[in-house]
Amino acid sequence: MQSEQDFAGTASTYFTVDDLPEHERYDIWKEAIQCLFSVDADKDVRENDFKTSIESHLFGSLMLMEVKTGAQRWARGYEQIAGNGMDHFGIGVYKQGTVHCDDAKGGNVLKHGGLLIYDLTQPFTAETTDLENLNLVIPRSLVEDLLHQPDDHCMRFLDPSDPMVQIIRDMIISLHRNVRSLNYQQSLTLEKTIPLLLANCLNSAIAETRETVHERQNIMSMVRMRRYFRENLGSSELNPRQAAHDLGVSRSKLYTCFAPYGGVYNYVRDLRLRRAISLLNDPLRTRSSIYDIALECGFSSDASFIRAFREKYDVTPGEVRNGAAVQGLKYFGTGSLVDKQFENWIHGLN
Repeated sequence: MQSEQDFAGTASTYFTVDDLPEHERYDIWKEAIQCLFSVDADKDVRENDFKTSIESHLFGSLMLMEVKTGAQRWARGYEQIAGNGMDHFGIGVYKQGTVHCDDAKGGNVLKHGGLLIYDLTQPFTAETTDLENLNLVIPRSLVEDLLHQPDDHCMRFLDPSDPMVQIIRDMIISLHRNVRSLNYQQSLTLEKTIPLLLANCLNSAIAETRETVHERQNIMSMVRMRRYFRENLGSSELNPRQAAHDLGVSRSKLYTCFAPYGGVYNYVRDLRLRRAISLLNDPLRTRSSIYDIALECGFSSDASFIRAFREKYDVTPGEVRNGAAVQGLKYFGTGSLVDKQFENWIHGLN
């Protein structure tokens, strides 16, 4: 495993188990990828010269990974969601192999040349053949305000017949070829361009109904409301009455707009919990007490914070913190040394 810092603005790292003893490979891979997904594979895949690799590139707030691995079953559950607090969308480009998901939007099997969109704040399962794919991970904050329905794109398959889908696919493949040469300004340009293209695809993918047309008419209003809640998240005085007053809307309109999120209180609570997960996993905040984090995220007490956290993720903030420290270098039974720098990057993305 090698890691390098590209002084032009890109950091790159390479993970593989291919040089390790065969009987250790799958267990090491399974533990390494656990920060994103839990994985499982048939016995013949695990024990028959299993090979896998992840080439990762970090540029600006974006992360691009090339994954090569065998046929497996993948799941992202609340263990992973609570464990790293990634508030990101992912775009999957399958260069080889395919993916099946019973609950996917846009069909159960990704068509050749299509794009897979996943939301790392939501649980999902999928099954893949032997694959070689590219995954571009994008912070939600860059995309959310551009989307008509930002929480309706977990495991969405985008059809290759859409020319915008092909443009994004070609762009990601080209990005992988050129990512090591990017400078800082070019990374900033991509941070603005790719979310716009992605939003265009996702907004077009939703069939027009009376409900979605109505929601479209309120896009700018929703953007303003969501931004207001994000900016005032740390205030313990944040409530529907105060929000309605500050936003200049009626409480009934506020309740209607946030009904798809389970209501205003539920929306604010989830935002606060996502923020809390980020802080709990921040290595610079290890000296902050649970109480301090609770107050910073807008909870009135550590007790109310712990209760809400447990209800949402079925673990406590303390348990997340105790399991959050990821060792960049880890020894295994054979004495082999595996550098898992990409895990640190994943935990550090925000």
